[in-house]
Amino acid sequence: MDYKIGDIIEGTVTEIRPYGALLIFDDDKKGMLHISEISNFYIRNIKRYVRRGRTYRVKIIDIAENGFLRVSLTKISPEEKETFHENNDKNIVISNTEEDFIPLKEIIDKYIEDRREAK
Repeated sequence: MDYKIGDIIEGTVTEIRPYGALLIFDDDKKGMLHISEISNFYIRNIKRYVRRGRTYRVKIIDIAENGFLRVSLTKISPEEKETFHENNDKNIVISNTEEDFIPLKEIIDKYIEDRREAK
């Protein structure tokens, strides 16, 4: 994927350091979310703002020659957040022919009976 400054992308935190968080992106590209780009307020403890393993939507603010990305949470405007959500709608429509509750119907009575016995 070709990244450009200003793109909004998703990255997962792989490591947290006192000065920022290291992220990895879909194509194994790596980047840094500096502590000053997390909030417009003073951050005493970065671990209260970002979590290892969590995915964040960030804006690319710089790209090094080696491809390392510098990203920001604070540079994303409310309009950009809204546009990102509209363009990345992950809702899946399931047609009526694909709905199948027969297995649930077959086991619901046994489930209710087991729950009553457990009390």
